Amino acid sequence: MIRFHSSRRLACLLAVVTLAGCTNDPAQQKPTLPTDTERPQPLRALEDPRVQAHIPQMQRVEALLTRWDALRADGRVGEAEQIAPQIGREVDADFTTFLRATQGELGPHAQYLSVSAMGFSRSDQATRALLARLTDRDARLVGNTLIALSVRADPNPPLDALLLRIAPAMPHSVKQFAPVALANVLEARTRARVPVDKAREQIALGKLGSVVTDHDPIVRLHTAKALGALQVPGTLEYLRVLAGDPNMRVRWSAAAGLERHGEPGGFPEVIRLLSDVAPESKPVIRDVLVSYAGKLQGRALTQSEIASLGTGPRAWSQWYSQLRK
Repeated sequence: MIRFHSSRRLACLLAVVTLAGCTNDPAQQKPTLPTDTERPQPLRALEDPRVQAHIPQMQRVEALLTRWDALRADGRVGEAEQIAPQIGREVDADFTTFLRATQGELGPHAQYLSVSAMGFSRSDQATRALLARLTDRDARLVGNTLIALSVRADPNPPLDALLLRIAPAMPHSVKQFAPVALANVLEARTRARVPVDKAREQIALGKLGSVVTDHDPIVRLHTAKALGALQVPGTLEYLRVLAGDPNMRVRWSAAAGLERHGEPGGFPEVIRLLSDVAPESKPVIRDVLVSYAGKLQGRALTQSEIASLGTGPRAWSQWYSQLRK
């Protein structure tokens, strides 16, 4: 569901908002409500003299980003991943120009484009450049920044900067993408074996819990992913709520989060999905249950066990009942 607010859609997406600043305790910060009184019209790249000298490279990056965006939206993730290094090479070949553009020095069109492209850079400076944009007054630009941070999956961003942007009162484009940025940073820290402060994880749990029932399914989808990445007690309650979500993609994400945590109480929620998904999707849910079952009983299921359980909810319910005895 991650899609950049690309420059071709800027005119309809621009909005102005004041975002809360970072403090040592995000739980105590109250985000300001979004305002929608100004809608500045961006200059197109070809009309802005500040970007004239950089038009060819900006156009190349924009074309690549647009293609990457479309492939992701179509579910062709593997093809999108092949394009990602090309975007990074284009940015890093003239990093100073793209850095200036993220700061607004080359006009609004180039700023949106460059913030999006920074997600693919291999430079450590890219993360710092993106963090500087999280306090911008333009909510759509902050949304692009959060997407870029999630693409980078850098373990180094301070969690407070992301936690402050997870709240029901946050603007739509911020609230949608802050949870997935948090999820990818947490997962990057796990891979890099960078410890996460337990107090921050508890704050994150409360923040994510506040948007579990948000009206936007994208917010709920990304919240389920973030809850799956949290290694803290208390996630089960929220993931079980999301496992019963009316949106099937949210339910799938919640099922993956429940399997990742491996708590016994979440297993029946995944079994219930077998009754709700289309026949062609049942093997995918079965595979989640197979992995989950292995965690619960402390050993992997044998091939004969998997074959006997199949894709029917009754067999899996009976297996779970036996395990619980």
